[in-house]
Amino acid sequence: MSENRKELPKHYNPDEIEKKWREFWLQEKLYHIEKPQKDKKFSVVLPPPNVTGSLHMGHAWNITIQDVIARYKRMDGKQVVWVPGFDHAGIATQFVVERKLWAENKTRFDLGREGMLKKIWEWVPVSRNAIRTQLQFLGGSVDWERERFTLDEGFSRAVRENFHRLYEDGLIYRGRYIVNWCPKDRTALSDLEVEYEEEPGKLWYIKYPVVDDEGKETGEYITVATTRPETMLGDTAVAVHPEDERYKHLIGKKLKLPLVAWERKDIDGNPVGYYIPIVADWRVKKDFGTGAVKITPAHDPNDFEIGKEHNLPIVVVMDETAHMNENAGEFKGLDRYVAREQIVERLQKLGLLEKEEDITHAVGHCYRCKTVIEPMVSEQWFVKTSDERLRKPATEVVEKDIVKFVPEFWKKHYLHWMYNLRDWCISRQIWWGHRIPVWYCQKCGHINVFSEKSFDNYLQKLIFNIFANQKMGQIFSTQEVIDYLKQSNFVHPEMTNAQFYQKFVFLQELDFLKDENLLRELIDKTYPKVPILKQNPSDSVIVGFPPHAIYSMRLNGWIPEEFTAEDVFNAYKEHEDFLTYTYGVVLNGVKRTEVFESVETVEDWLKAHATGEGCKNNRVLLNQIGDKYSIKPSLIEEVKYIVPLRCQECGSYHLKWDEDVLDTWFSSALWPFGVFGWPEITAEDIERVEKADNDSC
Repeated sequence: MSENRKELPKHYNPDEIEKKWREFWLQEKLYHIEKPQKDKKFSVVLPPPNVTGSLHMGHAWNITIQDVIARYKRMDGKQVVWVPGFDHAGIATQFVVERKLWAENKTRFDLGREGMLKKIWEWVPVSRNAIRTQLQFLGGSVDWERERFTLDEGFSRAVRENFHRLYEDGLIYRGRYIVNWCPKDRTALSDLEVEYEEEPGKLWYIKYPVVDDEGKETGEYITVATTRPETMLGDTAVAVHPEDERYKHLIGKKLKLPLVAWERKDIDGNPVGYYIPIVADWRVKKDFGTGAVKITPAHDPNDFEIGKEHNLPIVVVMDETAHMNENAGEFKGLDRYVAREQIVERLQKLGLLEKEEDITHAVGHCYRCKTVIEPMVSEQWFVKTSDERLRKPATEVVEKDIVKFVPEFWKKHYLHWMYNLRDWCISRQIWWGHRIPVWYCQKCGHINVFSEKSFDNYLQKLIFNIFANQKMGQIFSTQEVIDYLKQSNFVHPEMTNAQFYQKFVFLQELDFLKDENLLRELIDKTYPKVPILKQNPSDSVIVGFPPHAIYSMRLNGWIPEEFTAEDVFNAYKEHEDFLTYTYGVVLNGVKRTEVFESVETVEDWLKAHATGEGCKNNRVLLNQIGDKYSIKPSLIEEVKYIVPLRCQECGSYHLKWDEDVLDTWFSSALWPFGVFGWPEITAEDIERVEKADNDSC
């Protein structure tokens, strides 16, 4: 009996014990509930940590609290679903990878968008797996079978649909606005992404000469104070309080903008001179500084608002890297701080610098790279958070104590913030993230928003999703789709992408995702065909646009098997937009469209390329049957297809996809919904709604 006894170790060995039970929990999937019963459901979503680094004490504290709740609810008889996952952390992740490139004296622009995204996708799993291991070491009782990622196939779909719905409801718009701009990351930042630090600085007092109607200096000056003299090159007015006795007699007169002796251009390309008006505005404080304020609408948020009210031109004087642009005249090309030094020096020499003072002021920095942000006017996308449809419900629940803050003093801060909300800039000029689902028509200028809700069936939703996730181009082959679906999924490597779509995206099994031949057949029936003709390796001249266009017309059934020049001419006129756009992409531009100018020019081309005699390269690309022609199927190297996005206004295929991506928080806010399948509606959902309707009757 004593031989079977096992003596307990004298000291607790966490490495041995915790490793054993951690692996047991994972292998046995103890915390996985495939289909929780309706009356026993209890769900929690883990606030997704960024994939950029490692967990810290804040994460540990947060996870511990959730773990206590989850375990308590299990003991109380609930079937707990606690979903883990990770956030793609747009700016932060791109910054980490860019920093690695800088060590190699490279930038993302050296790699290009596709190359940079490939580099990030290579790095993300390494960091993600390290964080996952930390979560497992913490012992959080999450359901790893349900793990998600804010850039996975299902979540990306939810983000695009949410954008689409908000746009249709008028709660998302594109507009010109002043934003926080990071010159290093070259992207806009939200107010929450700007960190203010107290720093020593200077206040320069600059004299602006008053001029008469003929532009001659009167000998009188208005002095303005600024911490950023380099922006004066973009001044379009000086504002004073309407009741300030010092300046009342000058309101409506003009000033000569110091240093500027060149014509500037506003943001719309209109000329702007160097004589600027003195305007009256109640927002100017008489007792602050000199009581006169320089107005630079392009580079200051307050000036932007004053500029709008007084209809002032917007003159941008810096580029996206914070170097001075053409509007800066002789200072063009200089870094903003170098330009500052030279401008101050010039003002001193001209006797226009009245004085300078040492000050301490709050300076905004990018929350990631710590670069000083530059207020800039640009075209951006915004959520209309100032709209009462969004603001009112969020304030009322706090005002009525339906939602309570602990400690209570945060209630005041929250309400103050909500009452003074500015519209939320959601576009970011980076490459890593959810690309904005907007396509601009190059023909009529219409803004087109597409999401999976724009398509009728699951095949179309799948193909659009793969394209919009930038896993393939708009012009694609069936093999590309099949190869992608067979790949191991990023979030759940034990699944293929096809399996992930069924389990987490469409929430159902679909025949074409399990049958390769059926998928090929459906794609061929559904999508316009884009034949690619064989190139002769010994011939330096590629097969150009006219033959590709004719082969495309034939394969899509727009001309008969044996066709005439008139058939081709008429079909081309009907489908010119499709053909020029498609092969503009395939061939990187189209040439020789004049071939299709008339029946006669088409006939000449057909004859020349049926015999090879009239072709300078002696190519025979067609068969001739009497006065008709046919294509040579053997010349087709591959048949591709196109995701058929067309302008909702004019029907053109000539659309340009927005280059920007969405602010990470736009997707993070959807986390509790997206991880449980929104916006997909299952048969069970429909049955539950119908039952509820019947019960209410």
